[in-house]
Amino acid sequence: MTVPIASSDTWESYIFNGKEYLIQNLPVNWENAKLICQGHHNGSLAVLDTREKAEFMAEALSELQFSVDSVWVGARRASSEDPEGYRWIQGVELKRTASDVLNNEADDYNRHYPMWLNRIHIPVPPGGADCVALERVHHDVPVFMDLPCDLKRAFVCMRDAHVDVKIRRVGSVRCSTGSYQLFNGRLDWKQAAAYCVLRDMALANVASERCLRKLGLAMLKSRPSVESAWIGGRGSLGNWSWIDSGVSVFNPGSNNVSQWPPMRDRKMIKQNGCLQIDRHETRSPVFLEARCERKMQFICYKGTLPPQPSQADDIYHYVVVRQSLFWQHAYDNCVTLNGSLATVDSNDVLIQLLLSMGESGDTPVEHVWISGRLNMSRDVATDVTSYTWYNPTTGKKIPDPKNGDNTGLYMPPWLDDEFTMDSPCLNLDRQDHLNGLVYGLPCDTPQYSICMIEKSATRSSPQVASDGYETT
Repeated sequence: MTVPIASSDTWESYIFNGKEYLIQNLPVNWENAKLICQGHHNGSLAVLDTREKAEFMAEALSELQFSVDSVWVGARRASSEDPEGYRWIQGVELKRTASDVLNNEADDYNRHYPMWLNRIHIPVPPGGADCVALERVHHDVPVFMDLPCDLKRAFVCMRDAHVDVKIRRVGSVRCSTGSYQLFNGRLDWKQAAAYCVLRDMALANVASERCLRKLGLAMLKSRPSVESAWIGGRGSLGNWSWIDSGVSVFNPGSNNVSQWPPMRDRKMIKQNGCLQIDRHETRSPVFLEARCERKMQFICYKGTLPPQPSQADDIYHYVVVRQSLFWQHAYDNCVTLNGSLATVDSNDVLIQLLLSMGESGDTPVEHVWISGRLNMSRDVATDVTSYTWYNPTTGKKIPDPKNGDNTGLYMPPWLDDEFTMDSPCLNLDRQDHLNGLVYGLPCDTPQYSICMIEKSATRSSPQVASDGYETT
């Protein structure tokens, strides 16, 4: 008996030959059924292009907890004049000739596939009967039926079956190029690549003979032992490259050109596919091309990559500190990096800061601390209160539109807002990618910051200091 893997009051789900079939008791026309299958279920109307599939579906319909007479499936024709006739969504013909039609329910319905219900006693409507539904006779025998496409019927969607795979880390290796983790649990290459990325890693890039031998040894000693494992090489039209860097697999690097990479057969390298480490018994592991759809164990790694070039001008490097700090802590932290909180004293510097915020790291930064504090003073004679922004690093005033005549001085793009001592620390916001906006915030607001470090203070670009610090 066919048993659903999941169900509700309005749908049931079944698995057959690696496909999941969702029977939806929601009467809609054929086109809307197709839309729901594609947009909501990430699949298609069911394609029953073999007798086994049709019989499986008829049996499922016979066991439903709700009653339906017929269900839309994924076959139709354009019109009664369509020379291609009825066909499945991907273009495979659904044959319909006189010999395919049951004269009556007592007819020999087992003689072949497909079988259709007889419409002789049911006139074809003016709009035609161009869409296909599945019906049953003798309780669980499948027959197809041509119906007007605008009729409302239940329907069957089809998609790849999701099978939970238990994945367990069974080994780890450290090489000069990074930290590698070996996983037991069979996935195809794309699934393995996604698994690695979701854990902030990548399918392994193996760039040296020494690291390959260490990985082969880990595969041998793992329990269970692993004979083959996906790594991050992929080939298309003869070009084999690593997924994380795009660099050719055949780039010799520090290896001998004639020996690297150790392919199974360098004279017969396939044009397309995905790369695995193959190890049999205790012999040296090799790279082996395979169909990407194969399911096997896999190796992820966290690479040790060279520092990225910093965002810089002729004088400064700009360092994004991706750690939420109060303004004073951000200020002190920049000092420890032999720099200072960034100062917006020209449009060129502003652009550099906005580029640092928007085009560095994995995610853009929307607002950061910069160097600026607010002073308040009161004229005793007139009892007038005035506010002045200044740069605590240089002691100079920061021009603002409420501070009188600043002719000839660069004025940052201020928010039109009242200055108050409730918000005495300066913040830079990034609007529409390269539009800046400065305004005051309470100094105990935790957020990121940008340091500027003179090039003369370092021999090379600043490095990542610790978690949360990023050079841009």
